[in-house]
Amino acid sequence: MKDDLEKWAFEKALSEEIAVCMEYDAFKKIDEAKIKKWRYSVFQAFLILGRAKSLLGKRFEELRQKLYDTAKEKFLSAGVSETDLREAMESGLRVGLWRALPAHMSLQSIHYGFVAEIVWTEIQGDIHYVEETGWEVWQDRKWRRLPKERGITSLIYKVMREKINDWRDVLWLRAGVNGTGGWLAKLERNINDPDWLRKVQDLFLIVDYFGVVIVSDDA
Repeated sequence: MKDDLEKWAFEKALSEEIAVCMEYDAFKKIDEAKIKKWRYSVFQAFLILGRAKSLLGKRFEELRQKLYDTAKEKFLSAGVSETDLREAMESGLRVGLWRALPAHMSLQSIHYGFVAEIVWTEIQGDIHYVEETGWEVWQDRKWRRLPKERGITSLIYKVMREKINDWRDVLWLRAGVNGTGGWLAKLERNINDPDWLRKVQDLFLIVDYFGVVIVSDDA
């Protein structure tokens, strides 16, 4: 009984921390958005919020309205219509709710699938896979092919390195803690393991899971 209560308390605390991190990520998307890419940024921000709905609980609606008001303040003055803004919000929420996280997270939940979801949200518009050739990355307004053996593990590492640093900071500022149960430390160990990073990369090629664009070599 005691062990069950301790497990429940731990998973509740961990879930609340992950909710804080995802809330931070959603607002960061709007804060750092470029006007020309406003639609993509709004979509992504609300996708993140939608994924965290069950973790946020009663706070979800308050945060949804606050995020929407933040987006309106930034984009309406730049000529974006509220109708278009709302459509981007609703689209993002639909996708996020479709891929919603469970109400309670555990250390077992934070595996390479979880990280693949986080990374995919950040880089999905900047990568695609070319049959018989390998990964291409969008750089300097053109697709640049990466050596086939290299893949995109360096990109995955870069995204997660930044995420871990940001999450550690926001958790410290919000709650004065550095990751309940050492989950950030676990993530840090994982991203320094090349084999583990390759497992994250492999998930990106499951088309029905992530919808990765795979093009033929002569496309």
